[in-house]
This record gives sequence, structure tokens and C-alpha cells, in this order.
Amino acid sequence: MDFLEAIVLKSLDYKDSSKILYLYSKNGLQSVIAHGVKKMNSINRFLSQNGNLINITFSKGSFPSLKEGELVNDFPEIKKDILAYSYLNHIMELVNNTISEDSDHPKMFNFLKRLFILFNEKQDPEILCFIFELKLLYFLGYGLNFKQCNVCSKTKDLVFSIDNGGLICAEHLSINQQSYDSNVYLLLSKMYYIDINDYENFELSKNKRVIIRHIIDQLFDQYVSFKTKSRNILQQLQKY
Repeated sequence: MDFLEAIVLKSLDYKDSSKILYLYSKNGLQSVIAHGVKKMNSINRFLSQNGNLINITFSKGSFPSLKEGELVNDFPEIKKDILAYSYLNHIMELVNNTISEDSDHPKMFNFLKRLFILFNEKQDPEILCFIFELKLLYFLGYGLNFKQCNVCSKTKDLVFSIDNGGLICAEHLSINQQSYDSNVYLLLSKMYYIDINDYENFELSKNKRVIIRHIIDQLFDQYVSFKTKSRNILQQLQKY
């Protein structure tokens, strides 16, 4: 029997004792009914928690049912930290609501597994979230340009423009258009191109975090038009 490794993005109560699990795997987004998992004696009760990595088999059909399952990793250190868990939920909401059916799911799934491990190792959750969000823009088809001017391909005296989705030279920067110099866009570029498999934690000042958060929020408002519920919680926790 073939098991499928998947991340539980969210779960919803279904009838008296069951839940609907919203999963993400190398095959993409998948919903399954987990019958009886709310019962204390259910052998699958531990599978339904958000953020768990599980192995499962399920029936065929348009609304399959969970048959067998096993816990691979429940990432316990993340769930002890309200800030880290809020960032994780923000990421899972984005995955569940923005990724299309024809995406490169194996690539994204492997990226997420590595990201969850880094979260569980107590690496800085905010920086990891920045990295995810920037890479998600590329994954969704909204790639950012950090190489040259978007208009004339000039490579010197550049600034980053949200409206232009990348670097632009002074000649082509519109009057009153908000822009950011190399002190900011080099940090964005570092996170945008970083290899998550070779990740080493680095420091960011509070001021730089506020600026980068503002830029990413504006990019998502412009290109994705989706804001998670967890983002509202994070605003309250982080105060920016």
C-alpha cells in the first residue's frame, strides 16, 4: 500500500467525531475526511493537528476518506512558541489559498519541509517567513528583478521599486514613486536567492525588519491580493 507524505495545512470539524483535513503534498492540495479522529480512542487522532507532517493512505474518489496514517514529525518546538507558530500558520494559509493546481508541487513541498525543520530548530521565524514570501512570489509567477533596471537594463545607480517589481534607474523612476536603496534591496536579494538547504541564520535590525515587512506586504497587496488571518495576529504580536 502506497503512503503519501503530506503537511496538514488546516483541519475543520465534520459532523460529531470527524474532521476534514486540508493537506499539501508533492501532488498538490488535497482534502480528506478523517472519520472518528475526534474520539479519544481513535488511532488517527494525533494526525489532525495543523502543521504536522504525516504519512497517509486514503480512498479514491472526489472526497476521499483517510484509511491509515502515521505521524512523521509534529515539530514540537514550533508549537511551544506562539510567535513561531503564528508565522507557520501564516505560511500554511498562503499555501492553501494561493498555490494553483498546475504548480511545481514537489519543489514547493520539499522547500516547505526544510522550512519547517528550520522553524523547529528555533531559527528566526520572521526571517524564514520573509524568505518564504519572497520565494512564493517567484513560485506564483511574480518574479522580482534584482539584476538590472527593469526598463533599460542599466546596472548602476539603481533603486528598488515596488510598483516596478524590481530595480530601476533614476532616469526611469517616476516622480514621487517610492523606492529603496541598496541597503534594503541587497537584503531582499539575499533572501530571494538564498538556498534554503544551506541556510545559516543572520541578523536583521528592527528597523530593517519593519522596512522589509512593509515592502513584502505591499508586494502581496499588489500581486497576490490575499491577506491571511495569521498576518493580523502577527501585526498585533510584532506591533508593526
